[in-house]
Amino acid sequence: MRKKVASFDAFEQTMEQMEKHGLLLVSGEEGNPMAIGWGTVGIIWGKLMFIVLVRPSRYSFHFMESTQEFTVNVLPDSYGEKIAFCGSKSGRDINKIEACGFTLEKGILINGPFIGEAFLHYECRTVHKNNVINADLDKSIVNEYYPEGDFHRVYFGEILGVYRR
Repeated sequence: MRKKVASFDAFEQTMEQMEKHGLLLVSGEEGNPMAIGWGTVGIIWGKLMFIVLVRPSRYSFHFMESTQEFTVNVLPDSYGEKIAFCGSKSGRDINKIEACGFTLEKGILINGPFIGEAFLHYECRTVHKNNVINADLDKSIVNEYYPEGDFHRVYFGEILGVYRR
C-alpha cells in the first residue's frame, strides 16, 4: 500500500540515500533501472521538480528520450549492493530487474513503472531538458567528471506525486 506524501517531506531522506548509495532512476515501459548519484529536488517555473542527469551513452538515455515519464526510487540501505549492480551493468546486456529480483509496479499517476521494493518513489513528467555544455562548465568539473567528453543531458521532471510504502 502506497501513501502520498508531500514532496519536501521526503527530501531529506531522499538526499541522504542518494549520498549513501544512490537512487534508481526507472524509465521506459519495461522499467530499466539506472543508478544515480546526482540530482536534486526544487521549485522551478512554480513547479516541484526532480532534476536528474543521464549521459547519452547510457542505455537509459533512449528511454528518457522516448517517454516523457520516469520514476526516482529510494531503496533501503540493504539494497546498496543491488543499486551498485544497476550502476555497473548495462540494460543492453542484462535484465537488471530480473537479476536483482526487483518487482515492478505500475505507476499511480504515470504509465511507467516504479520499483516495488522502494520505500519512497517519485513519479515525474519531463517538462524540459538541456545539455551540459563544455564551454559553459568550470574546467575543474570538466577535467574531473568529463575526461571522455561524455556530457550529461539534464532532465527537469515535474514531480506529479511522491509515495511512501
